[in-house]
Amino acid sequence: MALANTNITGLHVPTLGNLVGVFARIVENHPRSRQVATLNATSDAELARRGVTREEVIRHIFRDRYYL
Repeated sequence: MALANTNITGLHVPTLGNLVGVFARIVENHPRSRQVATLNATSDAELARRGVTREEVIRHIFRDRYYL
């Protein structure tokens, strides 16, 4: 007779939720993400003074990386 032990409680496997949380923290701490948050918090008048509309904030921030 064979004996199989399937107790894997000691195995530390990150769950999908933990992995998603790690990537979310990476994105949230990126300087461009902070810049998006800063520009989203500014008034429409201030954005107009900078020559950017609210719809163009992402395009403005990533203009050197992506063609959006």
